[in-house]
Amino acid sequence: MTDQTDTQTFTVGIMLYPDFDLLDIAGPYEVFTFFDGSIIDRDVKVVTVAQQKAPVKATGGLMVTPAYDFECCPPIDMLFVPGAGPGMTSTIGNDAFLHFLRRAAAGARYVTSVCTGGILLASAGLLDGYQATTHWSCIDCLKLFPNVIVVNGCPRYVHDRNRVTGGGISSTIDEALFMVETIVTDFTGDAAKGAQATKSVQLSIQYNPQPPYPGGDPCSVDYATYAPVAAGMKGFRDAVCKAVSARVRES
Repeated sequence: MTDQTDTQTFTVGIMLYPDFDLLDIAGPYEVFTFFDGSIIDRDVKVVTVAQQKAPVKATGGLMVTPAYDFECCPPIDMLFVPGAGPGMTSTIGNDAFLHFLRRAAAGARYVTSVCTGGILLASAGLLDGYQATTHWSCIDCLKLFPNVIVVNGCPRYVHDRNRVTGGGISSTIDEALFMVETIVTDFTGDAAKGAQATKSVQLSIQYNPQPPYPGGDPCSVDYATYAPVAAGMKGFRDAVCKAVSARVRES
């Protein structure tokens, strides 16, 4: 990663690693593709980054080729870490991956994640002293980090200074829209411009969710729906918590 900053570009760097969730990255990619950076006098660029410049398999098998590897990645203004499936456990202990997160975050204006990507930010020490959240199934895992302040309830995302962490997979679109508003407001000093820019993107992607049923998180569904889903995720949660415990012991 170079040390020179292109002041005319705002770069969103989306991390890829084994078993990343496709919607986690597709949401912000789509939102920022429709974001007109001229309002902040920047050319908004969305890039994907992985440890090696080779196709990375998402959960479900789809392959995505990153634009950059760790060595050639340009400076990142907004670091974004998605969540993942079983590959989470090995990535929690991947020192090269976590080192890159720390290095990229040091020069970034915003450090963000969605779903279990928050576990990786915490593994890199980037959520110490910050309020944060993650996918509801792994809240107990995030609580294993002694210096992370895990919020109560089922928030779509949590904003604490320049850290933004999202809840489960679908919240990636809500969070990305919030980031558009935050970025425009920060750059222009005008909250109204931030709101208008976000409304424009939301309209462009026709984001007006109307799910077939209310709910969608443990705070809003009945126990009959929650219990079997939670039981099905127990193996994943236990594996993530075990990997987190090992990481915390090493720290």
